[in-house]
Order: sequence, then structure tokens, then C-alpha cells
Amino acid sequence: MRGEPLPAILQSVIASALPALAALLLAAPGVPDAPPATPPPAASNSATSPSAAHAPAKSRAAGKGTRSQGKSTPLAAPAPAPLCTGDYADALPPEIAARAADEEGAKSPFVFAVRSIATYEHVYYGRDGKLHKQYLRAVAHGTGFAWKVINGETYLVTNEHVASRPDVTDDDHTVEGIPSGSKKVREQLKIVKDESDDYEPGHIALTKVLSDPAADIAVLKAKKVLPLMPFRFGRSSALRAGNLVQVRGFPLGVFTALSGGKVVNPYAQDSDKAWNHVDFVIDALLSSGNSGSPVFAISCHTGEPELVGVFHAGYTDAAALNVVVGIDQLKEEFETFRVPKREPVGLRAELTAADRDRMVQALFAEPSRSLTIPFASRAVRVQLVDPETLRFSILTEEYPLLVQEAMAVIDHSRAGLGILDQVGLPANDQIVDLPASALDEDAREHFERLQDLLWRQLVAVVEYRQLAAKAHSSAEAFSSAQELATRIKRRVGDQKDLLGLCAYDADQAGVPAAKATTVGTAASGDAIAIPTAPGAGASAGAPDTGESAHSAGRTTSPVPATGTTANAAAHSSEH
Repeated sequence: MRGEPLPAILQSVIASALPALAALLLAAPGVPDAPPATPPPAASNSATSPSAAHAPAKSRAAGKGTRSQGKSTPLAAPAPAPLCTGDYADALPPEIAARAADEEGAKSPFVFAVRSIATYEHVYYGRDGKLHKQYLRAVAHGTGFAWKVINGETYLVTNEHVASRPDVTDDDHTVEGIPSGSKKVREQLKIVKDESDDYEPGHIALTKVLSDPAADIAVLKAKKVLPLMPFRFGRSSALRAGNLVQVRGFPLGVFTALSGGKVVNPYAQDSDKAWNHVDFVIDALLSSGNSGSPVFAISCHTGEPELVGVFHAGYTDAAALNVVVGIDQLKEEFETFRVPKREPVGLRAELTAADRDRMVQALFAEPSRSLTIPFASRAVRVQLVDPETLRFSILTEEYPLLVQEAMAVIDHSRAGLGILDQVGLPANDQIVDLPASALDEDAREHFERLQDLLWRQLVAVVEYRQLAAKAHSSAEAFSSAQELATRIKRRVGDQKDLLGLCAYDADQAGVPAAKATTVGTAASGDAIAIPTAPGAGASAGAPDTGESAHSAGRTTSPVPATGTTANAAAHSSEH
């Protein structure tokens, strides 16, 4: 009979296919041991794939082959479902967490311990009354990570405060173990195994390629190929509160570690000291040595870590509150090795003609046509002498007991406001107004800088007073006023240094000024003819520049702010 050979053939084919089919079913993830297989119906020509076997009925039906001219064409398997909704995960399944920690980079040495060695020269008088020099070394450790190789050289990222120590130490720029007033004479950067690694031949020298103090970011270069970060750049702007983050670094400079935490605040403008960038805040437990550590979030779409920032500082009173520089604002400089131009925060980087016009209008609105502003722990009377002339009168240290000029800067609009026209210098108990051209080159440069700082101070103080007037009814105005006041105070050091130079120039030029006959002279009271009570012209709450440049509770190391008042919890950068 013709039908008898067919079942025997089918049985042979099925018997040979069953072991392979059972192996495929057992290899599918999450599939329990399969029961004994039964032969499929003779009419079916397609084997069920592992992914189709566990898909919904509708998907499994769609996954079956279709017949075309007697041939079977299987369809592509459906893409795996996203790990989570949104951009980044809040939590991870155990198997993915283990893979992220163990297989995908935690054991790859793309994160390095960076040692900074700075040598300072300290000059002091000994007990013998003679001048002595002392050379002191400051050693600190941070974290760096490699992300690019060009022409056999590896580029690494770390914090600027890890790669650079202050040129001169003072109250605002301290280095542990180094006296104030010391000058940096040498600086070395190298990769080491850990803080106890003193085997010099094993160290890898680093050179600085880019320094971005506003972002607290530095790019370093090693003249050899090093393992690179295996993860892609992410988007810090896509983070939200609750997202999981992983930080890889060298806590205490002792060992590599993977720390986990959550995003607490996805956006915090950092305008502390001279910094100007956007942070996000995390609650990972970090310590000194972690500065410069890469921070990763887990993509919902791929399940892979993505670089979203660089850790750079932590709150001094909260061990688990740390701030991270968002990666979005760093991509351009990582690509071009150039520091991008950022919009200034709080105080203007450049003054415009419109700014100066506003100041003239503000002075004209005052009954005395003048304002008194703080400057370098001194007082400056800014007076609108006439519609085209502003006089910045720097008052003596006896103010407010005595209202008297020490020197002056005069700005005439005929040459354009902001251009140095005249200076008022002391001579024989008078203030003599001289053309700026009468100054030597160095003195003129100093007074031009002084004029620029005076204009900036005037703009900042006027803006502060306008914000302070709204502070009682606006929380935003209150916060902005506090931040601006803090930034005004930080200018005191530079103002003092420049004012000292100009005072020296004024003393040197004072004698010839007294002999000048081509310019008018003015008694010290003429430029400030309207006497006022102490502090007149300053609104309540105006910054007192006699205070320390530090906010209350802050350390003297570079620390980022989060827009809070001076009494808020402080945070500090740590190596």
C-alpha cells in the first residue's frame, strides 16, 4: 500500500528532531523544565522558537512562517521589551544589577587613582630676624577615568581641584599643611595604584590638557594606551528624582569601589565661588578620593550604564548628599578640548552701554545724585556730577567719621562711559584731577582695571538693592539677593589687591600732580559736597564687605552652592 511508508519516514524525522527541539526549549531564559514532548501534527512544518514559545498567543501566531511558492520564510523575533519606562531606571532586577556590577566595567581598569603633588615655597622670618625659605609638599589623591585614545595617548577626566592646587595660599585658597602666603613652585600629576603606592617606576605621568575651573573639570593626558570606559555618554538632562546611579572611584585613595545611590535633585545651579555650571544631587555614600569619579545611570532602553556626570563635591554636614557635574554641559569641551563660553551667573561677565545707562538713571533718581557702595572693605561714593560725568570717589579709611576722598576715578561720557578719562590723586592735602594720559603705562593699566571693577560693583550693588526690595514678597527674589550678596563679598580680595596697587601708584604720582597747572584742583570735600550720615545711600541688608568671603559654615576648599542662603548646610569638594 502506498500510504504505509509515510508514517515510518515521519517517525524517523521527528525522532531525530526532538533532542534539538528539547534543548532549545530548555535553554530559553525563565522556562521551567519542559514535559516530555509529543510529536507535532503532521501538517505543521515550523518549529517554535524559544522567544515565540513564551510570547502571547497573538505574537506566537504572528511568528509562524508563511508559505510562498512552497517555501517557509520565518519572521524576525520581536525586540526585547524595555527595562523600564522613561529614560533611566529607578531599580534593577537582580540579574541585571549583578551583570552591571561584575561584567560590564566594574572589573575593567578604566578608573584610576590620580595623585597630585604640589611643592610650595614658604618665606618667613626666623628667630634670628633673618629671612628664611621653606619648601613644603602637599600630596592628595582623587579619581580619573579614561575615555579616549588619540595617536597612542590616553585622555582622562578628573576634577579641576584634583588636577590644580592654588598658586598662592590664603584664607580663601587653603591647602592642608601649607601656611597661608605660600607660593606654588612645582606640581606633578601621576596615576598610581593607590595612596600607598611609592614604587616610582610603576607610576604613569600625566599632563594637563584642559582646565575648566567654572565646571571643576580637567582633562589629563597619559603618553600610553590605557583601558577606556566601555559605556556611552548619556543625558544628564533626562535624569529625574529617584533614578538609580552608580559611582565608580577610589574612596580615600585606597581601593576601587562601586557605590550606589539615587538622584535626590536632578537640577541645581552651581554658582559658588567662581563656579558656573549645573549639578545634580545624589545620595550615594562617597568620601575623599572620589572626586572626579564617573557617575552612571542605567538606560531603560538598553539596560546598559550611561555616563551622566562627574562627582565633584559633597555637603560637609551630610555624608550622603553629594553633587555631580552634569555631563550635558561637558560634551563640547570633551570633543574640542576647549572651554566653552558660558552665560555668567549672578554677576555680569561683560558690562554693556545699556548697563551703564541704567546706572546713570539710578543715580539721577537719587535726591543727592549719588550712591555709596562697599568696595574692598572701604566705601566709594559714586556721584553724577553732571549728565555726562560720573565720579567714583574712594573714601579714606576714616569714613564714616570723616567724609574725605583718598583718590578718584572720573568717567566722562564724551569718550564713552567705561573709558578711563581722569584720575583724582592726592597731593598736598588736595585731590588733583589728572588726565589718564599723565599716568605711566603700569599705573594707567591699574586704574583702568580699577575703573572696570568699580563699574561692576556699582551694577551688582544696584541689582542687589532692587532684589532686596522685593525679597519680602518673593522667595525667588530673596534667594537671588542672597546669592548675589555672597558673590559680591567674594570680590573683596581682588578689590583689596588692586586698590593697594593704585594707592601705591597714587603716592608715586602725587608729587608731580601737585605741580600740574593744566588741570583743575579740587579740595577733598568738593567731589562729595553733600555730607551724609553713616551708611546713607545703602539699603538695609546691603552686603558688608568687611565680612569674610566665606559663607557661614562653609569650608575654605572650593565648594559648590545650591542657591541656598548662607545659613544652609555647607558642602565641600574633596579629593
